[in-house]
Amino acid sequence: MQRNEIKFKLDNSNLIKFKNETKLFSVYPQRRVFSIYFDTIDYKDFIDSEEGTVPRKKIRLRYYNSFYENLNDDKKIKGSIELKKTLDFHREKKSIKIFDTLKNSITVCKNFLNQKRYPVCAITYQRNYYKSSSGIRVTVDKNIQYYKINRYHQLILNNFENENIIEMKIEDIDKNNSFETDFLSAYRVRFSKYCEAVRKIKIII
Repeated sequence: MQRNEIKFKLDNSNLIKFKNETKLFSVYPQRRVFSIYFDTIDYKDFIDSEEGTVPRKKIRLRYYNSFYENLNDDKKIKGSIELKKTLDFHREKKSIKIFDTLKNSITVCKNFLNQKRYPVCAITYQRNYYKSSSGIRVTVDKNIQYYKINRYHQLILNNFENENIIEMKIEDIDKNNSFETDFLSAYRVRFSKYCEAVRKIKIII
């Protein structure tokens, strides 16, 4: 899947203003997202993202409406392995459905790409799904929490995001008909939840 992603960071009061000014309609019930992110031993994916290197990639495990404090849980659960690639002019995402234990799924992700990767952190948040009249998909992520993963594969809540992340997903890369307003433009950001987690948790210096 090819798409462009435009992101904005809004506090709660500006989020209300955004909702009032923008004609959006809900297309899916709110869900809680739970993701486990992986990186190489030297944090190549994090560094590439921070420096804006292209092409670059991220790999994660993603689950909906679930949360697991202990990643050694031996119950089989539904989720997906997601590989996100950032290229010169667009992004691509590949998603593979899985039904396995967290332990086995983590092992698969470690060896999914040519260079071995390890679970670095987990992130949870509430996501609301909308669409504009022109067909652009919009998500609103709230209550973002960042978790450190200790050597026993247990999660430790370490930090959180004070603001909300708005993301416009434009799947037709030839389209420019976004509803970005002057108000929204002031809050446009280059934002990666994974990179923010690494910085806030202070996993590396």
